[in-house]
Amino acid sequence: MKMLSSLLKKTLVAVVLVGLLYGVFQYYSYIFSRTVIGRIDNVARVTGVTAMIGGARTLTESQLHMFSVSIRQPNGEMVTATSEDGQWAIAKAGLCVKAKYYPHPPWNLKQAGTYFNARMLSMADCTSRAAQEMGIDSNAYAGIPLNPVVQDAPTHSGEGEGPALTREAPVSATPVPAPSMEKSE
Repeated sequence: MKMLSSLLKKTLVAVVLVGLLYGVFQYYSYIFSRTVIGRIDNVARVTGVTAMIGGARTLTESQLHMFSVSIRQPNGEMVTATSEDGQWAIAKAGLCVKAKYYPHPPWNLKQAGTYFNARMLSMADCTSRAAQEMGIDSNAYAGIPLNPVVQDAPTHSGEGEGPALTREAPVSATPVPAPSMEKSE
């Protein structure tokens, strides 16, 4: 009886440990998420307009709303992440936000130490009362100039699928009329 009780306790401890390890493994990004409060330095669409207009491959819904986000905290640290949150489409450099950043797990060696899926929790003008309620002191950014990176349209080298794109020959959203099939004399 004593041996059965000892075996049952060991099994219970093993099951609890496996459950804890599974929870950390499965929900690592949520457990170690980070709340970032600061001024937006840059928000750029990752998927270029040319990829959305046309091309050989179709884009998924998440790829259409993919953004790269850079937030400067009052201590000067710039925190960057990618996001599939469509709210970033209206965000502009110079506004203050409160966002939740989720880290890639350390066993994902290719992306370990970076953040993904930045979720905008709230946004306000940096000098407003709402920004003060978020915990932002507008004086913290007084001496720091706003230098957002201007994102140019992506270029294509011409290798592989699709036409070659350059900045000198931008893609036009205006439809081009199809050539006539009639014979001309």
